[in-house]
Amino acid sequence: MKKLYLSSLFVAAIQFNTTAIAEDFKPSSNIVTLMPIVMDNLDTLELTSEQLDQVRNISRKSFATVEEINAEYHAIKSELKEELLDFDNQDNAHSKKLLEELIALDKKRMMLTLECTLGLKKILSETKFNEVVSTLEFQTN
Repeated sequence: MKKLYLSSLFVAAIQFNTTAIAEDFKPSSNIVTLMPIVMDNLDTLELTSEQLDQVRNISRKSFATVEEINAEYHAIKSELKEELLDFDNQDNAHSKKLLEELIALDKKRMMLTLECTLGLKKILSETKFNEVVSTLEFQTN
């Protein structure tokens, strides 16, 4: 019985570690993730050419910014991790500064999510927006 318990703990630790590694590359998850659904369903949403251009502009801007945020976040988080695991490093002020930078990047990503969603609300009709939301809810359940 003890072996089974230890095996279960080992498997759980591996799964946690794998998830933690994947999360190292980005700030906290989005509040909502609508743009991928919109981009995957451009043909079924029946948007005008003007709406398509507007959606594509938001998507291009958002994707590039998210990639920049994720790369910077990973670099800072890696530096902070090294500092925290180095016993000889007692520079609390620098570690706190790095933490503040991570918080700022997290806020920046959440603001981008907000702006993207508000942009979609301006472009899509209420019916089309609700279709996207329904798809999101279906995918998350």
